[in-house]
Amino acid sequence: MATSKAFFHARSVSLPSTSHPQDVSTEDHLCRLSAYQASPSSSSISQNLGEIKDLYEQMNKFIHFPHNKNALSNEKVEEVLEGSIALLDTSSLALDAVSQMKESLLDLKSSLRRGMDGEGVHAYLVSRRRITKMVSKYIATLKKANKVSASLEHNDTAIRMLKEAENITLSALKSVLSFVIGKKAMSQTGGWSMVAKLVKSKQAPAKTDEASEVEDVDRTLSFVSKKHPGVECKVLLRQLEALETIIYELENGLGQISRCLVKTRVSLLNILNH
Repeated sequence: MATSKAFFHARSVSLPSTSHPQDVSTEDHLCRLSAYQASPSSSSISQNLGEIKDLYEQMNKFIHFPHNKNALSNEKVEEVLEGSIALLDTSSLALDAVSQMKESLLDLKSSLRRGMDGEGVHAYLVSRRRITKMVSKYIATLKKANKVSASLEHNDTAIRMLKEAENITLSALKSVLSFVIGKKAMSQTGGWSMVAKLVKSKQAPAKTDEASEVEDVDRTLSFVSKKHPGVECKVLLRQLEALETIIYELENGLGQISRCLVKTRVSLLNILNH
């Protein structure tokens, strides 16, 4: 997948040498995840989701240590809880988009194997337009929210690390959304109206090494028509298999993250109520 800019800039947290070992371990995890945000690829996005799941499992232990739990005043916990709503909303939207894409991929594969190329391609493109519209609209909402997002400059280590984990997670989820809509291909083709026109073309679009699996499928679809379905359909089926594997990984990773985020929010609510 082509390199994309991180949605949020995550910096490392400097902890005093007397920090609790669990704090240091969590900080190391945050630093590793910050590095992943620099150049996400289709493979690293899936790996990143797994790392974030592990991070939140650590964070759930981290916030229950007395030295951190006592530092979380009501005002500070409420700030983190507000951010957790955005995380839950974004992970839910990403999971929905990935699940819809999985279903459309399976339908297209089934259609191609039955020899119904035109019908299958049309149904897939309709689904892609719907998913792209939904995701693009949400990304625009996230950008607006980012302009007024809370600063990472907190004196308290627990809050600072929770906010950095929030920013890193949102950045990873944004990478998933960008991957799903095939952002680079969209900008190059001028939108889905152009992709639909290319389906009737005999000219195969140029392939680049930086294209994602989603973009590879979109590019091949632009060359598949009733006049020349043979080789192109075989190529397309191979590409669909590769994309399907990644989509399943993303769906599984997003489901795990959503459950971890709910657990973290419950823990913070319990702290607030006590």
